[in-house]
Amino acid sequence: MWGFFIVGIFQKNAYICEMAEVEYSKLRLDVLEKLIYSRGIECKMKKDEMVKMLKLDDEGKYSLPMKETTYEKSEGGYTIGIDLSNKSHLVQIGNLILKKEARNLQRYASGMLYYWAKQKLI
Repeated sequence: MWGFFIVGIFQKNAYICEMAEVEYSKLRLDVLEKLIYSRGIECKMKKDEMVKMLKLDDEGKYSLPMKETTYEKSEGGYTIGIDLSNKSHLVQIGNLILKKEARNLQRYASGMLYYWAKQKLI
């Protein structure tokens, strides 16, 4: 529920660090936006949504949203880009590979694996 930041205090050549709690709902909108961008969180830029995502990130429960599967026509079929977190499409393309109806293009870019197949996935 609460975020944490480190407060440092100099005391006789020693640096003491303490964890202090942050209440995100009391922060200004521009400060929340900077926190969102610095942590790489994707969300709507509404204050309540940003506060919710920052709290999830502090608890370790935030995960990036899944990307859409992409299709590009090529060579009498489709080049298919599948996000690594999309398990159902990875299973489908695996079954097509076993049936020799698809092949791995050995390409990985921006979290997507690329395959070639004659048909689109369901």
